[in-house]
Amino acid sequence: MKRLLLSTIALLALAACVREPLGEVNPMPTPESKIVNSSATPVAGKLLVRIAEGAQAPDFSALADIEIAAQHLMPAREGESVQRINRWQLLSFSEEASVNAVAHLLAACNDIEAIEYVVPIKRIKSEKLEMPLRTKSATRSVTLPFDDPELEWQWHYYNDGSLESTLCVPGADINLLNAWKYTAGDNRVIVAVCDGGIMTSHKDIADNLWVNEKEKNGDKGVDDDGNGYIDDIHGFNFVTGKGTVTADDHGTHVAGTISAVNNNGYAVCGIAGGTGNGDGVKLMSIQIFEGNDGCYSHDIAEGVKYAADNGAVIINNSWGYDPGIYYGDNDYEKWDSVLKDAYDYFKKNARLEGAMEGGLVLFAAGNETYPEASYPSAYRDYISVSAMSSDYKASYYTNYGPGVNICAPGGDTTYGTYLTISSVSTTERDGYEYMQGTSMACPHVSGCAALAVSYALKQGYTLSADELHRLILTSVHDINPYQTGTKEIYNWDTGSYDKLSLAPYVGNLGSGYIDAHLLLMQMDGTPCLYMLTNEDALHSLNEYFGGGSKELKYESCDASSEVRTALGIETLKIEDGKLRIKATEAGSGRITVKAIVGGDHVGGTYIGGSYVEREFEVVVRGSVAENGGWL
Repeated sequence: MKRLLLSTIALLALAACVREPLGEVNPMPTPESKIVNSSATPVAGKLLVRIAEGAQAPDFSALADIEIAAQHLMPAREGESVQRINRWQLLSFSEEASVNAVAHLLAACNDIEAIEYVVPIKRIKSEKLEMPLRTKSATRSVTLPFDDPELEWQWHYYNDGSLESTLCVPGADINLLNAWKYTAGDNRVIVAVCDGGIMTSHKDIADNLWVNEKEKNGDKGVDDDGNGYIDDIHGFNFVTGKGTVTADDHGTHVAGTISAVNNNGYAVCGIAGGTGNGDGVKLMSIQIFEGNDGCYSHDIAEGVKYAADNGAVIINNSWGYDPGIYYGDNDYEKWDSVLKDAYDYFKKNARLEGAMEGGLVLFAAGNETYPEASYPSAYRDYISVSAMSSDYKASYYTNYGPGVNICAPGGDTTYGTYLTISSVSTTERDGYEYMQGTSMACPHVSGCAALAVSYALKQGYTLSADELHRLILTSVHDINPYQTGTKEIYNWDTGSYDKLSLAPYVGNLGSGYIDAHLLLMQMDGTPCLYMLTNEDALHSLNEYFGGGSKELKYESCDASSEVRTALGIETLKIEDGKLRIKATEAGSGRITVKAIVGGDHVGGTYIGGSYVEREFEVVVRGSVAENGGWL
């Protein structure tokens, strides 16, 4: 597979990780085959072991004939059954001992079923983008619902083409304004951000942070809630092993996209940031990077379990390994066993009473312009997110192909800083900054998922993790028609523009690009009818009233006065079994169509039929370019 190399890729905003390439896997069922990853550069004096189901931890020192201290990493909570993740132990011994020799001695024990070398995961430095010098105000064709000043520049939420007439194509967004009519979040929903630490003092973040009240109101240096972690008020720093979460630009930016506080007159909006009334989705910081330091995989695993045990039902992972180190899911399952066990635990055990059973795992696909998603993103049980720009075209850095499940806005500096992703910042002016990458695309989908769980609470639905996974991957619009021709990308080595063919991206960016509004409508079972402003649209009703819809008698076709006014509806009627509608204003709203099935009247004095009533969501967007857009 050909790989496109650009010097700028290493500077993109994905908080990537590196692991050494794999050695050959021993296919024989020997004790040595229990050793599940490469031993080329292991951490000295450390090993991970998983105890066999139903077995007791052996005397490790006797097995290896050296002094070994064992730490039970993630024991089952009181009253809970033991799961795979609970059987891992971290062994520590003299750094002068051969890690390889110790591993092989332990592998001969029947009570040990897996051994992993401890391999460091290093953060690849990311670079934020230069802040734009604005010479004009944004001009929007719609009325924005919140007063946050940067919202008018957040094209990725609602793109009406007004920011850059040639580079912003209407509809290249997540259709968030229409979703906000139904919900903007719920503070009972918790999203874990597995990344650099969230800036807990940020004015646009602080009110939407998850708070461990017992630790906040307890004694410093004491595990006040008995969960095994000290002073974990807003999450935990798994790099330092302490409760203090330290501010990181990347993690804070990602968190802001999910749930920056809305309608507070400051900085940006978050997708599920609420309405300014304390109703935003809560953010839990699972800190796995600090500065240039990262964690080991078992630290991340511990963070994932912590998130599930403390109430998170969605976990956003804007990090990943270099692509190409695993051939497929079977390799990941074997060679990253402790991490895989942790995400399995999250999917099974995370829950929100009355709304969500199980947890949803999302990963950024990667920024290497590689024709595969990186791992862990590519694993079949997780949602892998690729990136598009403001004109529906694939962002030049995004990974694509096998393993990629869905697409979301990630921005593209080829088009200028305005058309990257705006979110909160730890350092920049006015509390926000610009970044780009699949790191930025992933929290768009996590934010939409948080809206879905918020809507489930509002409507009294209970979602399973698998159901929400399916709803997300089908709440999309087709992105493939826009991957035609070439796009220009700046080559920093030559100082000139190169042409990137878009043909390889066709069918390789996932099921389509996410639509937050469509996701909520799918939960209701409400079909959406899409149209453009001032279009005289005619919609067949066969799909909704059956193949004989033309022959039915339609009793009514109506909308409330509020919907008629908001959408500027000029025509709304049934014509020859089809719905004809014309609207002059962008937006969305419900209409109701009532038909009689089984005659031309409802049964009473004389035999007749019965009513069938369907609600539709009419979605109206602005005009688009000749070659399409959004629809």
